[in-house]
Amino acid sequence: MNIATTGVAVLVAIALLFAVELRTWKEAFVRDIGIKADIIGNQCTAALTFGAMKDAEEVLAALREDSRIEYATLYTKKGGTFASYRGRQTVPAVPAAPPPDGHRFGSNHLELTRPILLHEERIGTISIRARLDDIRTALTQYSVVSLIALFLALVVASVLLARFQRAVTGPVTDLAKLMERVSRDKDYARRAGGQGPEELASLAGSFNEMLAAIQVRDHELARSLAELQNANRKLTDLDRLKSDFISTVSHELRTPITSVKAFVELLLIKPNMPEQRKRSLLEIVNDESDRLTRLINDLLELSRIESGSMRWRDDEVALREVVETSIAGIVLLAQNKGLTIERSDESDLPALRVDRDRLLQVVMNLLSNAVKFTPPGGRISVLTRRTGPPDEIEVSVADTGPGIPAGELQRIFEKFHRAGDVLTRSVEGTGLGLSISRQIVEHYGGRIWATSKEGKGSVFTFTLPYRALGKEQPGISP
Repeated sequence: MNIATTGVAVLVAIALLFAVELRTWKEAFVRDIGIKADIIGNQCTAALTFGAMKDAEEVLAALREDSRIEYATLYTKKGGTFASYRGRQTVPAVPAAPPPDGHRFGSNHLELTRPILLHEERIGTISIRARLDDIRTALTQYSVVSLIALFLALVVASVLLARFQRAVTGPVTDLAKLMERVSRDKDYARRAGGQGPEELASLAGSFNEMLAAIQVRDHELARSLAELQNANRKLTDLDRLKSDFISTVSHELRTPITSVKAFVELLLIKPNMPEQRKRSLLEIVNDESDRLTRLINDLLELSRIESGSMRWRDDEVALREVVETSIAGIVLLAQNKGLTIERSDESDLPALRVDRDRLLQVVMNLLSNAVKFTPPGGRISVLTRRTGPPDEIEVSVADTGPGIPAGELQRIFEKFHRAGDVLTRSVEGTGLGLSISRQIVEHYGGRIWATSKEGKGSVFTFTLPYRALGKEQPGISP
């Protein structure tokens, strides 16, 4: 009777734990496949919007790394099939219309359907069907371990009950209660004690190993979930940058083109207008054309740098000469605004092995920004000096402008960072100058950053390594 009671108690506890684990595994599986569906949906937003079927198929093809996926299908807003992926094994036919949102478990598969939203508007649907092989395998292993544990418990109890009934009943009861608590609380950090005969201590050890394995699995699932969530956040940020890129470029291109078209049409409509008025309109058309050219050149240059196709013409360059040339090119604009440019150079600065035009571009970008954002009567200071270790040359451009909020100091080096940016709120520009400057400086192993206090001006600084004591500059090929 005692053996039967003990067996029933252990069996019930294992059954409860089995049921809880089955539910936990299913929830984790749904969560895992759901995260994949959300990530794929976010990546296919642009493809659905612009009808890029091949792009969507390439995104779906990434699911081949997950052998559990039988198929995944993208549907359009109207319910038509847009793109699909089929796993390596034979799978059933892909539904022609999207299943209802949510998830459904079949006998050996999970079918999960999620909407794809853009600005809170449904633009499509993603449906993924995945096999439950992992869960079935885990359940089988779990069942075997549980049955072995039950069998061992009954054998040990039947052999020793007659001689050590009081010594055996207590540990078995404690183990059964522990199983019940673990099943109820899902607290896999609990462990069984090693009291009692050697056989029961071994059983408790096996149970502890099982709990430890489950605990490790839960931690791995939690870590994987965190990684997937982090990847999803990065994809969301990339989608935001993409939207900012499209919005900014379209605006910057449309503005000069609209002006050029309007004034050319005016010249065509009124060919007999006064020459002075005609010349004024043509000057505006010329200025807007230059502005459009600068934007396109900046876009092309940034693209070449990021793709690695930029041709770098490195040579021995004197930094002093580059700074002098940059100041000479900007001094007239500064004087027209009533600005003073101060310069301080450390003597005997070593030469740099860089592309002179690219270095000139960085210095000119910093000086141009300083002139743009410094109010009339302000002051701009340019400082060059040697720092180390490591052996570097530092160039800083300080102004007495309005300053930059602390939260914007890192973002101002991002491409097309304009919204809410005090540097671009009222001044025209492509938003690419600082991003290009950062790419150039980092190509040569240097750093660029900004410090500022609102209302007291800003300081933009960059450093470049130089050859000294027989050492090579990092990132520079001879």
